[in-house]
Amino acid sequence: MSVDDELREFVNNINIMSEKLEIYDKAQKTFFQNASHEFRTPLMSIQSYAEGIKYDVIDTDEAADIIIDETKRLTRLVEDLLYLSRLNTIDDNYHYNNLDFNDLIKSCVRRMNTITVNNNIKIILNNIDKKIEINADEEKLSRAITNIISNCIRYASSAVILTVKVIDSKILLTISDDGVGFQKNDLPNIFERFYKGKKGNFGLGLPISKNIIEKHNGKIIAKNSDSGALFIIELPLIKIT
Repeated sequence: MSVDDELREFVNNINIMSEKLEIYDKAQKTFFQNASHEFRTPLMSIQSYAEGIKYDVIDTDEAADIIIDETKRLTRLVEDLLYLSRLNTIDDNYHYNNLDFNDLIKSCVRRMNTITVNNNIKIILNNIDKKIEINADEEKLSRAITNIISNCIRYASSAVILTVKVIDSKILLTISDDGVGFQKNDLPNIFERFYKGKKGNFGLGLPISKNIIEKHNGKIIAKNSDSGALFIIELPLIKIT
């Protein structure tokens, strides 16, 4: 290889690196802009209702309820941001153990039952009776799955359906709802932090789920089914008995 060719390759690599850094910089700026917007809305609401109480121009009970709700919203947002930040660093250690995937799914469903009852939504679980053994961090994987179930509950009309299958050496978990599904333009972006679609705000739950699932050497995709939104999760299987 001549010297000119070596220099040309070096310059090309520098250009590629520069483009990647520019993309990362834009993504970071977009993230902070969206995060600032998410904080600004509840803070403005809290401030306006607090001023209404101070100047006695609003019902105090109503104002107190809204302030409490907005404070809870801020708390959840901060917790999700901190959780996502830890997931992206080596400081947040994963504690892997062999566990029964069916038991984990059933636990997630029980955890969401109160929400479904309040929203008149039914969770239907189609799982395998046999023991499906995986190696996973139970707390983190449970959080990933409940985030997705929660998202489906939010948009479902009457039901959320979970189905567990084993294909070769993979576990296939599908989570679907009977809502209107995703907007076509939303699908490529729903796992982006703070992405806002036409129908609402996907927030941080789905990015957290994607991060956790990928740390378990799995993958997740979202698509529209014939009846609504559909999430497909693949995870590596240890054995089935």
